[in-house]
Parts: sequence; C-alpha cells; structure tokens
Amino acid sequence: MLMKKSENILSANSKGILLASIGILILSPDSLLIRLIDIDLWTLMFLRGLFMGVTLFLLNFLINKKDSIQQYVKLDRFAWGIIVLMTISSFFFVSAIQTTSVAHTLIIVGAAPVVAAILGLIFLREKVSTATWITIMVVVIGLIFVVYDDQQSSLLGDMYALAACLLWSTNFILARLTRMKNMLSAMSVSGFLMALCSFPLANLSIISFEQIMLGLLLGLLVGVAFSLITLAPRFIPAAEVAVFMPLESVFGSLLVWWFLGEYPGLISLSAGLVIIGAIMLNSYFQIIKSSK
Repeated sequence: MLMKKSENILSANSKGILLASIGILILSPDSLLIRLIDIDLWTLMFLRGLFMGVTLFLLNFLINKKDSIQQYVKLDRFAWGIIVLMTISSFFFVSAIQTTSVAHTLIIVGAAPVVAAILGLIFLREKVSTATWITIMVVVIGLIFVVYDDQQSSLLGDMYALAACLLWSTNFILARLTRMKNMLSAMSVSGFLMALCSFPLANLSIISFEQIMLGLLLGLLVGVAFSLITLAPRFIPAAEVAVFMPLESVFGSLLVWWFLGEYPGLISLSAGLVIIGAIMLNSYFQIIKSSK
C-alpha cells in the first residue's frame, strides 16, 4: 500500500513538472513572434486571440470528441477567473514587449515564483519546500543581475510587465482551486474574449499574409502552452510551477538575440545559465523526494 502510494505521488509530481516545463518551452518563442509580426497592439491581440481560440477549440474537439461541448459547460468560477485574468494579462504582456526590451519584460515576468509562493502561502496555506525557496532566491538574484545589465528598458514597459507577472501568479493560485481537468476549453474561451475585446480597435486592412501565418503560429503556441501550464498546479504547488517561468526569460531572450540581434549581454547570459541550472536541480530534488 505504501509503495503504491509512493508511486502515485511520484507520478503526480513528475506529471506536474513535465507539464510546466513543456508548457514554458512551447511558450518561449512568444516574444520573438510578437516582434516578427510587428503590428499595432490591438490588431496583434486580435490575431493572437482569434487563432488561439480557434485552434484550441478544434484541439479540444479532436481530443474530447462528443464531450467537447460539455467541457465548456463544466467551467467553474475559478476557471472563469483564469479566463478573465489570462485575457487581461495578455494585453499587459504584449504591451510590455512592444514598449520595453524583450529581456527586461521576460525578467520581470520571471519574478512570478516569488509572487506565487507568497500568494500560495497567504491564500492556500501552501507550504513551500526549502529547496524551492532556495531556488526562488537564486532565481531572484539572477534576475537582479539581468535587470542591472539591461540598458534598453522603459518605466511604462516595466509596469506593464509587472502587471502581467501579478496576474499570471494569481492564475497559478486559481489553477490549484479549479476542478477542471482539461484547460483547453478555458484557454479557447480566453482567446475568443481577447479577440472580441480587440476587434473594435483592430486595423485588419493592414494585415499581410505573412503576419496572418505568424499570428496563427503565435495563437497555437500560446494556447497550448498555457493549457499545459495551468494544468500543472493540479499536481504540484503553485510556487513550484511558477519557478519554471524564468525559463521563458532565458530561452525567449536567446531566441530574440539569435533572430533579431538583441544581444542580452554577458551578465544576462551567465545569470540565465545559473537560473536554468537552479530550476533543473530543484525539479530533480522534488522528484527524488517524492519517490521516497
């Protein structure tokens, strides 16, 4: 019985780590695609939301078939909270990318582990392991070095990024509370809501075919990524899920550097490697701990 229970814990913990890490890796090209599309905020948000909604609606139908419509009926109040906050945070995130440097935006958003840990402690009385607290501190120190090294920031863009960080961290808490086992339906509704809010101010006449294709890819990646990320807190604490967010800071900045030439700086690269190492070690220790 004890062995079976241990295996179940290991399975759940490993699943949470896998969902969070894969979700963040899929999300990493987000900032690069926003820059490549190079269009005004409202038109970009319309493309991002519309394609996110459509692709996830179809994906939900393919996976759940006859039960796909029921997935929308089953959305509880916490899932609706995630939908609304996801929609608002997306506007703040895209605004930050368009206003300040990609590295700076992703770094501030990467502070989510600290915020999520505090919120989880206050509202869920969720204890955070010593290893996770150590990882959070290492991540914060690494982020401070990156911010210090970044000379392309703006105060307005930083405020947008901070707002996105706070909303995403709150979503991790709501994801712990919702009973939804499939977040594809919730994320598709969020996409459609995003498109609906953007449509009145979007300038659809200026969109090129290339921008449409990039928007399709952006919507698909963001939708699938957040579907996985918002499922992860069902298996591991919110703070441990949020610990993976800085991976997007590192990989996203590297992608923008490679494709667009925005060099993040030697200090930022070094700090990024430290952050990746700390997160990988924490994940390893959590899996080992759960298997005992």
